[in-house]
Amino acid sequence: MGDWYWRELGRRGAKPTWKLGSRWFFRLPEGMPEPQSWSDVQRIGEAVRHGPLRLGPITEALAACDLVVMNGENFIRPRALKGRMLLLFAHLASQVFGKRCILTNLSLDLSDPDLSGIAQRVLPGLAEVHVREEVSQATYAAHVAGPPARLFADPGWTARPSPLVEWGGLARRDGHFSAWPDVVEGFDPFAPYVTLGASSAFASDTGSLRDAVPAFVELARRLRASGPQVLLVASCEVDAILLRKVAARTGLPLLGLNVPVTQAIDVLGHARLHLGGRWHPGIFATTGGTPLVAFSSNNHKMRTLMGRLQPEEPVFDVCQLGACLDQVLARAGAQLAAGERLREELRSRAAVMASRVTGSLDGVLATADRE
Repeated sequence: MGDWYWRELGRRGAKPTWKLGSRWFFRLPEGMPEPQSWSDVQRIGEAVRHGPLRLGPITEALAACDLVVMNGENFIRPRALKGRMLLLFAHLASQVFGKRCILTNLSLDLSDPDLSGIAQRVLPGLAEVHVREEVSQATYAAHVAGPPARLFADPGWTARPSPLVEWGGLARRDGHFSAWPDVVEGFDPFAPYVTLGASSAFASDTGSLRDAVPAFVELARRLRASGPQVLLVASCEVDAILLRKVAARTGLPLLGLNVPVTQAIDVLGHARLHLGGRWHPGIFATTGGTPLVAFSSNNHKMRTLMGRLQPEEPVFDVCQLGACLDQVLARAGAQLAAGERLREELRSRAAVMASRVTGSLDGVLATADRE
């Protein structure tokens, strides 16, 4: 959701001057050791401060700017290089270059002691930290001294699917949503359909991903046999690996990685049901009233999301999907049977969450104005 901050800050007269994409946080710059502990972060910071380690345009941008806004997402969690890189960047911005720094839209898992040690020393030095759900707020309070993290809803709640009549006719054309190498043919958005995604739980567990393919194939086939169309939805490269195998074995259409997000929001928001273990697709679906059958993810996110939206519904262990297919299909059937009453409830809850987003941007702008 980093682009949301970029766009909305510009609309309110605080247009950012430089943008660093998330890909930087997935790999180490040349000559930089991996920041595995607080002492590593300190050494890297001193190397940047005194010149042996140069980061090119990043160094220049940090030196020239007044404020750094960082979109945290689900970066800071165990076994994730990108989380330690995010904390390193925050340390460089706030302590090495002395800039006001806001870390916003953050989910937090500090169960790893080394990661917690970095966070305990970096986060108190930031101007503000904004978390997007209550579990992360409690985690922050338990590990980080000083003022509490502020709680704001994820900007994804501001999404709104376009009315079906505005795009459905175009989407009936074979190939309208196809984006190489993924193909969407035979899809009619005016007829009932459900969307099936994968889960972030497979992001660092390729063995479980491989083992899950037969269960996803069986689930897709049984969903299709129950009546509605089934549209596979891949949210990232990991999901695409799994769902391309499902598409190949079932012949089902796959909405892939290169489809514009606004079009994916339209599709998810008008589905009769969404099944998956991804935070943002779950949010986007709910903004249109689409109920969820949730799979586990790589942290607490899906449990938190379902606790807000449908607390009576279970979150199924995606790594044990084959053992609980009957239960998954039973919940899918029940949610489909609930019809428009449930959809209206979910749209109302999504609207409440959207109303809690605005304050996040206000906080960013107030910090930007602060001398």
